Amino acid sequence: DTIWKSIGLAGLLAVSPFTAKATTTGQVVNLLPMNIGGRVSSANAHQWPAIYFESRFTGPAVELLFDKENSNFNVIVDGKPLMILQKPGSKTVELSELGDGEHTIRLEKRSETQYLTGRFVGFDAVDQPSPLLSPPHRSRQIEFIGDSLTVGYANTSAFTQCTPEEIFETTDSQQGFGVLTAKHFDADYQINAFSGLGMVRNYDGREHPKYHMPMLYERTLFDDPTPVNQPNWHPQVIVIGIGSNDFSTPVRPDEPWQTEANLRADYVKTYTAFVKTVRARNPGAFILLTTVQG
Repeated sequence: DTIWKSIGLAGLLAVSPFTAKATTTGQVVNLLPMNIGGRVSSANAHQWPAIYFESRFTGPAVELLFDKENSNFNVIVDGKPLMILQKPGSKTVELSELGDGEHTIRLEKRSETQYLTGRFVGFDAVDQPSPLLSPPHRSRQIEFIGDSLTVGYANTSAFTQCTPEEIFETTDSQQGFGVLTAKHFDADYQINAFSGLGMVRNYDGREHPKYHMPMLYERTLFDDPTPVNQPNWHPQVIVIGIGSNDFSTPVRPDEPWQTEANLRADYVKTYTAFVKTVRARNPGAFILLTTVQG
């Protein structure tokens, strides 16, 4: 195929009621095979935005098992928006009366959780007969690396001045430009982005002082130095857009760079090394470098 050419559209989901019960220790479950989009640990713990889980099952019911989940999620059944789950915590969410026959189920993380780790245990098939169905599979993969613009920071808010809670509730990474692009081309995607983060200097030189993109990019979870391990992730297209936070405000004399010229030199050196690392791991990918005009 030629490099992908246009952007699709996605709609907002409405909040709907759901059945929830506390997850029982030792509960016997029949977890379905899943296609997982984004970086998750071996136990399905996650922090990066726009993570998603999807599977297929037969029968009128399926259960979603959560463990200490602090994010909001879209739930999509058979390609149709069903509900938004808001911070389900440690619960089992049961979807029933879905009708007989084969169904698809998709769970999409909307929120940005920079300092909290959530875990989606999986989909419980309930009365799924054997053999289990294979999860959806796509031949295309696309990755986006960036900051708040890539996250979709407060992108559904009607206001420019928001409280932290309002920012959390109005951030929907699934409506970000990266996800819309990937869905248009029926591609699996990763949104490896972090609001306020820079290549060498975060927003105002003060935000998230212990983090920077070259460090976090190597990880599945932000505070766990274990290197990311995704042998089946080989994106054909990688979009890198990071740097607006590095130059968001004038450099102060007490910062390591002292002058903007020093900051710019450090940025260019670090950015170049970062792109070379991404290229070495993805020798066949089309890499697109983007910048914000201001």
